[in-house]
Amino acid sequence: MADVVAHKLLRTFFRRSFWITVILALILSGVVPLIIYRYHLHQYQVESAALLHRFIEKEICFSPHDLLENPKSLEATVSNINVFMEFGDLVEFKLWSADGTLIHAYRAQDLVGHRFPGNERLMETVRTGRTFVEIEDTRDSENLNLKEFGTLVEMYAPVVVDGTVQGAVEVYRKAPKFELLTGHIVLVVSIAVIIFLLLYMLLYGRFRAAATSLIDYDEKLQDAYRSLGLSYFDTIRSLIKALELRDMETEGHSERVVAVSLHIGERLGIPEDELDKLVLGSYLHDIGKIGVPDSILLKPGGLTSEEGAVIRSHVEKGLEIIGTIEFLGPAAEVVRYHHEKWDGSGYSAGLKGTEIPLAARIFAVVDVFDALISNRPYRSPMSFEEAQAMILAGRGGHFDPQVVDVFLEIGREEFEALKKEIAGCGIHHTVNAAVENILCRLNVVADAETKRGV
Repeated sequence: MADVVAHKLLRTFFRRSFWITVILALILSGVVPLIIYRYHLHQYQVESAALLHRFIEKEICFSPHDLLENPKSLEATVSNINVFMEFGDLVEFKLWSADGTLIHAYRAQDLVGHRFPGNERLMETVRTGRTFVEIEDTRDSENLNLKEFGTLVEMYAPVVVDGTVQGAVEVYRKAPKFELLTGHIVLVVSIAVIIFLLLYMLLYGRFRAAATSLIDYDEKLQDAYRSLGLSYFDTIRSLIKALELRDMETEGHSERVVAVSLHIGERLGIPEDELDKLVLGSYLHDIGKIGVPDSILLKPGGLTSEEGAVIRSHVEKGLEIIGTIEFLGPAAEVVRYHHEKWDGSGYSAGLKGTEIPLAARIFAVVDVFDALISNRPYRSPMSFEEAQAMILAGRGGHFDPQVVDVFLEIGREEFEALKKEIAGCGIHHTVNAAVENILCRLNVVADAETKRGV
């Protein structure tokens, strides 16, 4: 069993891990090329700025404004610029004077001779002597004529003569295009899948052994928990036996009420978990009487109001005893409410009708009936028929009518056969089965909560 569960666990784990790997690989196949492109683009900008600086230092070592008065020098400079543009993969080259006048433009020749003091980046370059490099998307009105070239690297560099900024150069260079190559995707996905397969082969055996060991440990822990629960219950059983030996007239009472209550519960068709509550609660219903003094519990005459209060306190005492043990919790319904009455005149909560849990309603009928046919310090036992008549008289007042109707279907012969079966086999196996069922349900709930927490 553990091996099968471990195999399912591993299969689920690795299937999900595989899809996570694939998803990460697909994400990386898009992100990694983009990161690489950004890095190359930055390097390209640095390289472009360095290339422009070398050209300016070598070819433009004069005031650009002087070119307007010297056509030959302008022609020679333009020739050098054209060579540089072809060599540097440029699409536009503008030469500016320090006052913002356009001296030369490779493409925007119609603007030559005009002054543009509103060009902030140009004025900042002239004022600070700094070089500015950025990406230009060519969508602004100034560069619409460059739109066909797409993304460009835009550069503003100062023209410095004798330590003074005499003008500036504005250059646009084609930027490398971003391409999501199939090779990138195949490479990243392949590496991710290969790493996953290697980890799978290397770790499968260890994961399998660990999962199997964990499941074995969990099963052993559950077995130990059940064993501990039954040990606890054996202690409780000893208390109940001590209580019955203390009051010989009620000896066997717990076993009889368990058997009859279960019999009625099954006839009513209540669910298994409710039957387990009924069995455990019936068995433990009077455990609180262990704290009632003999002088009151065994008193042959009537009880005073104070003594009656002490007797009634066995409900709270019983709840205190079982309240510290988790798996005995389901018995609390019967322990707490088995003295409630259908008409609301019972104790200790004063519930009425269907407000009273079904297990407690069933047990109330059986408990009273068994008390009527048993010896008590204050009276002799009734006959089977007399006790049935008393139960019928309490129908709709003390007892749930439906439960009474089912109970009255039990004849004397059937009841005697049930008593004989109890005397021969006992009800320990029935009570133990209920305890084990409750323990199993608690384990299932604990496992579910653990999974949600994880």
